[in-house]
Amino acid sequence: MFSKAFVPYKGYWSSPFSRWQGSFQNEHPIKLAADTTKKFLELRGIDPAVFDGCTFGMTIGMPSWFYANPWYCALMGNDRISGSTVSQACATSATALYTAAAGLECGAYECNLVATTDRCSNGPHTVWPNPKGPGAEVISENWMMDNFNKDPYGGKAMFMTAELVGQDNGGVSKEESDAMALRRYEQYEMALADDRAFQKGYMIPVDVKVSKKKTITVEADEGIMPTTAEGLASLKPILPDGALTFGAQTHPADGNAGLIVTTQEKAQELSADKSVTIQILSYGYARAAKARMAAAVTPSAQMALKNAGLEVKDLAAVKTHNPFTINDIVMGRLMNIPDEIFNNYGSSMIFGHPQGPTGSRCMVELIEELVMKGGGYGLFAGCAAGDTAASVVFKVS
Repeated sequence: MFSKAFVPYKGYWSSPFSRWQGSFQNEHPIKLAADTTKKFLELRGIDPAVFDGCTFGMTIGMPSWFYANPWYCALMGNDRISGSTVSQACATSATALYTAAAGLECGAYECNLVATTDRCSNGPHTVWPNPKGPGAEVISENWMMDNFNKDPYGGKAMFMTAELVGQDNGGVSKEESDAMALRRYEQYEMALADDRAFQKGYMIPVDVKVSKKKTITVEADEGIMPTTAEGLASLKPILPDGALTFGAQTHPADGNAGLIVTTQEKAQELSADKSVTIQILSYGYARAAKARMAAAVTPSAQMALKNAGLEVKDLAAVKTHNPFTINDIVMGRLMNIPDEIFNNYGSSMIFGHPQGPTGSRCMVELIEELVMKGGGYGLFAGCAAGDTAASVVFKVS
């Protein structure tokens, strides 16, 4: 599907993810992303002028979002570029990467910066005029909670779409869900070994000014909930006979992440190790039946694999955006994904869900794992609002 799109080794970053209402709760996500990007570029010795375009992903409106892409570019150090702005819920990162790769393939760009950010904390509360309403009462929406609680087309809360997909696929017990939640937490702990050696390979510390006289540095994820088998067993399911509990789902978060998408020659020039080649091979997407969000992940992954000419047996690593345990349980069943390659070093179910940058961090970790393994093919897949999903396949040599 793609033949010209490459990522430099270490040409990517993620900030720590902070559970909503944590240290990033009052930071403007565009400014925070620009500051993190500047620090990333300085650490890697990359001049911002190298970019001839930017694909910017963000899903939660903030002040001056109208100027999102060009404003971010100026703040991060290159006020001569802009590009597409992508807002596709949790598929934002994968679709932004696809957009950049497609632009590279057709010759629109030679070196594109894919930058994604969001802040779930203190989200917008929007009002619209309604002159025909009683007393001209306004129409209002809470961007976060209203949309978590009900899909305007599917009519269900997010968690309910996962429960329905579990029921459609042979059923998922609470015990099976708890076991998956514990497994994903244990895999996240792999990234914390040796003083967080894995995370330090890509994570950029973030400085936050909390007062006129005090600045703190956030070096690691905030708000991660310790998980034990006993703790999970004690939690009541959300539905009386359901599988999901508070401990079997992700949490909203704040943060940013991104990747450089460029030609093979430029990728080698910008690479921290010229012997490592990272290629973007393909993209896949899908939409499932109404109120069946988790069901879209498998067909999107299958499409990406087909477009790359690969099968599951060819993969060295799989990474998912998995807001609920049921996502991975059903995908694993349908695609026969070996446990030993499935979400090592963490996933969004544990480290959190800032929407726009969630997939970018997953893809960054996927690339890092593939390099550690000496190369191979990797699949990223994740669901998104509206019963949709998006997937990307990488090759690391």
